[in-house]
Amino acid sequence: MRRSETFGYQRALSAFIAILIVFFGIVIAVIVAHEKEMHGEAHKNTARELELIGHFTRDAILRNDFAAIEEFIRQWGVTHPEIIGLKATTPNGFVLADFKKRGQPGHPVTFRSTVEYNRQELLTLEMVEDFASFDESLERFIAQLTGGAIFLIVLLGGALWFALQRYGFKPLEKEVASRREAELKFRKLLESAPDAMVYVDRQGRVALMNAQTEKLFGYAPGELLGREIETLMPERFREKHRIQRADYVLSPQTRPIRAGLDLFGLTKHGREFPVDISLSPIETSEGLFVLADIRDVSERKRTEEVIKRGYYYQTTINSILRIAHEHRALEEQMEGILDTILRLPFLAPLAMGCIFLVEENPEILVMKVQRGLPLTIRTECARVTFGECLCGMAATERDVVFADCTARVKDIDKASPHGHYCVPIMSGETVLGAMNLYVEKDHRRSREEEEILAAVMKTLAGIIERSMAEQERERLRERLSQAEKLTALGRLTANVAHEVRNPLTVLGGFARRLEKKLSPESKERKYVGIINSEVARLERILRNVLTFSREAGLQPRPEEINAIIEESLAPFELLCKERSIRIKRSLGDLPPVMADRDRMREVLHNLLANAVDAMPQGGVLTVASRKEKVHESPLLVVRITDTGAGIPEDKLRKIFEPFFTTKTLIHGTGLGLAISKKIVEDHGGDMGVESTVGKGSTFIFSLPLE
Repeated sequence: MRRSETFGYQRALSAFIAILIVFFGIVIAVIVAHEKEMHGEAHKNTARELELIGHFTRDAILRNDFAAIEEFIRQWGVTHPEIIGLKATTPNGFVLADFKKRGQPGHPVTFRSTVEYNRQELLTLEMVEDFASFDESLERFIAQLTGGAIFLIVLLGGALWFALQRYGFKPLEKEVASRREAELKFRKLLESAPDAMVYVDRQGRVALMNAQTEKLFGYAPGELLGREIETLMPERFREKHRIQRADYVLSPQTRPIRAGLDLFGLTKHGREFPVDISLSPIETSEGLFVLADIRDVSERKRTEEVIKRGYYYQTTINSILRIAHEHRALEEQMEGILDTILRLPFLAPLAMGCIFLVEENPEILVMKVQRGLPLTIRTECARVTFGECLCGMAATERDVVFADCTARVKDIDKASPHGHYCVPIMSGETVLGAMNLYVEKDHRRSREEEEILAAVMKTLAGIIERSMAEQERERLRERLSQAEKLTALGRLTANVAHEVRNPLTVLGGFARRLEKKLSPESKERKYVGIINSEVARLERILRNVLTFSREAGLQPRPEEINAIIEESLAPFELLCKERSIRIKRSLGDLPPVMADRDRMREVLHNLLANAVDAMPQGGVLTVASRKEKVHESPLLVVRITDTGAGIPEDKLRKIFEPFFTTKTLIHGTGLGLAISKKIVEDHGGDMGVESTVGKGSTFIFSLPLE
């Protein structure tokens, strides 16, 4: 059947329905008008009756014939069957007559009237009538009118049904059967398709879909019908897709949607997955529809991603291995490795990261190289303690730490949304450092990414260990060379000291004898005193020179280092109090260490004296001891920190050289630190210094516990 014919039958049915509505409207209007007319007539009759009763009662009142009123009211009620109650009441509430019929009224209606004489109210008449007979008459009228209307409707409807049956329904049934067959074929075609197929109308609502669609997106049969097609995609794409859908409807054509871009589907339970979509417009008698072919490409994407990541990872590893074999400084190699890693696609958008190394303090990560970090972050994260922030956690836990911008990050890192990969650099169980890489806010943790980062960290650990070994060899060569120089210098200074000591002793002895014979007020005695003072200073210098040049003669035995610290601090208590220096102790629970008690007291005395001299205006002297592990070797570490002026960088490198001093010649010989370092090294330990100009210095020495 043609579309115009179908619309013709539809218009005929619509016209018949409209006629029925108008006809019923007329019938209802007639009923309402008849009812209104009957009500009006009844009210007029009642009013006339009340007027007649009022005239009689008024005359009776004027004659003071109240018995006549009561009898008249009763007779009137008896002779009028429709009246079920009639009462006359004076203005003061006195009832002159009250007539009531027995029985239950069907439809009681009350009427009232006032009787006046010379504009004064004489009484009030109240009549109650039963309108049941009126209702019955109206119902009979409605029944007759409705019966006639129904008969006419049935007659017209039968004629219309006959016409439609003959000229419309049979062709329509054939058309419906044909369409059902076509729809069945279309549904079979949809169901046989391996992809999800969705049939969408012009407004973007789902009109039909196959079982594969429901299975792919997790919906029950028929649950998607009538919903927007945007239901099947993530929220962030929906508004843009509505605009694109409206544009497509204006110029529909068969094509893949958003070719070349990543598309995602969304299941009922919120899982996203990549898809490919092809669109085909279909013109029907009901308007334009679009058939969407949706294919889940998760497996293909995974395969492509594995191939792509494999290529990038292999290229990255090759680049890093090439950098590892180049003869460059460690920091240059780390910069090259960091740049190579930051070129990986999953890190490229931010291109921010840094590498930390563990240096003197085994519990501190020191930032060595960085890329793209703001100055505030470089400053705040220059040194990170183990366990602090994400990098410190990675070093403590010895495992990769991943977090977004809201998880356990320093306040300074919360300025812009991002995430972190923090990867420890390990050699066995020893932490050599850590790498911090910035990723985008919505980045997801990936096992493959962690594997490539772990491989990079392993290569980087080898580079760091090789560099550390070369630095250690260089340091040992320098120490050996320095030791040879110092040995030669020691022999020379020992010989010179022995040659100078004897005449110096004679000179001092004669000067002291001469001082005793001179008058206390004479200038000569002052001169002799200066000679004695300088001789004593020369003797101290010679004693230090001999101490520095002679071979170690230690007498080690198990000693409590904290007890030696307390003994060394005792002579400085009063001096510190006088100079407003507060002594702060942080002594750990330590096992005994093999040491020469007197020599260790000499070391501590020299370090404490230097710390006190560095704070002439007062400050804080901190003495700390603890047990630490360096390269799996247990060490006893002592730190002596002052809050003085600090030591400049150019002098810091020479601080342990013999005869080098930052003090005036009167106050120092430059041998105290050299002697202290030598004593510690004779015990198998090491000594170092950390200093910041304007903040103070920390001298650190360690002794082996095994």
